[in-house]
Amino acid sequence: MKSNIFIKTCNITAAMILVFFLAVATVTTVIGEDKSMTAEELRKAAAAKAAALIKAPPGGKWKATAEEALEALKLSGDPEEGQEIYDVCAACHFPTGWGDPLGVFPQLAGQHTTVLIKQISDIRAKNRDNPTMYPFAMQIEGAQDIVDVCAYIQTRKMNPNPRIGPGGPSWILSNMRKEVWPISLDKIQQKVGNANFKKLKSLEEKEFKSKKEFQDALAKAIGAEELKKHEAVILENADWVNDLKIGKKLYEENCVRCHGDHGQGNWKQPVEVKEGQTAETDKTKMEPGYFPVIAGQTYLYLIRQFSWIQIGKRRNANPDMVKQIKNFTFRDMKSVVDYASRFKMQEGDWQEVGDKDEAGWDLGEEEEDDDTPAHLKD
Repeated sequence: MKSNIFIKTCNITAAMILVFFLAVATVTTVIGEDKSMTAEELRKAAAAKAAALIKAPPGGKWKATAEEALEALKLSGDPEEGQEIYDVCAACHFPTGWGDPLGVFPQLAGQHTTVLIKQISDIRAKNRDNPTMYPFAMQIEGAQDIVDVCAYIQTRKMNPNPRIGPGGPSWILSNMRKEVWPISLDKIQQKVGNANFKKLKSLEEKEFKSKKEFQDALAKAIGAEELKKHEAVILENADWVNDLKIGKKLYEENCVRCHGDHGQGNWKQPVEVKEGQTAETDKTKMEPGYFPVIAGQTYLYLIRQFSWIQIGKRRNANPDMVKQIKNFTFRDMKSVVDYASRFKMQEGDWQEVGDKDEAGWDLGEEEEDDDTPAHLKD
């Protein structure tokens, strides 16, 4: 039993104070805003900039580069030890590992161990910007603790009824404020004023199935006269209409190769064919894969991460994905995520963990070992 877990969990209260402070802090947008640009134009400009700056890692593979991750991948995880360490994570992701339905904190339960190792290590190495999670992640002590807690998280039962998308027309005042998301509650606040904004917050995250139903609720909240003045901007920011047929087509054309036919992700991938080798060389040998499970993930969390990856805010994202989704519109994003939010995991989708006799990944001696993401190196 780990002797310092009690001390670490005692630090949660202090860390939570920091969480709430950061939650209300304004995050600077990735691109300078031109007041004449529409939300769609802002998204398009940010996505083009991110795609132009991204660099593919050596060999075209998306790999863990933080030294701590590479060490953890060579170790075997113990879910029983990890359960105790998970107390540090439960403050935000809850004991179930299901996160919250508003998508602020994601579901971790059932996520691939390799994916979790990479993300935790990237946050600790500051390869991924996550100031809310950083103080919690830093309470984990080294590679063995990382692989143990990740093994435990993978074995947790996933939420059987996560929040999914609306599957069609819907009107929502989004919780995705204080972030680089051009259609958000923040945008409404700037244009309707603080008094109206406070009243509109009473409708936050409530889902309306028709425009008229939403307009009636708006009129009741802020009054008919104020609604008449601000209706256009409110409706623009609350229009969450999507199309599952479009989502299915986009997913099959763009996402299946990495995330699987039912959102199962992948914890392994074929070893890169090196110069001088034929395509047949070691074609059955596998190396860690970091393609996350998206089946069963919270719809609003997927929307947030998709948009962050597209505009370059999530720095440790797969560079291939950044390029792949560059031209996705807001409606494309919402549609494909809504479609994917309905997937379910199946038996055999996970790597087995917890076998004491099972060695970790054989990464060889040529693996990257510094803390800079490979695709950001000159």
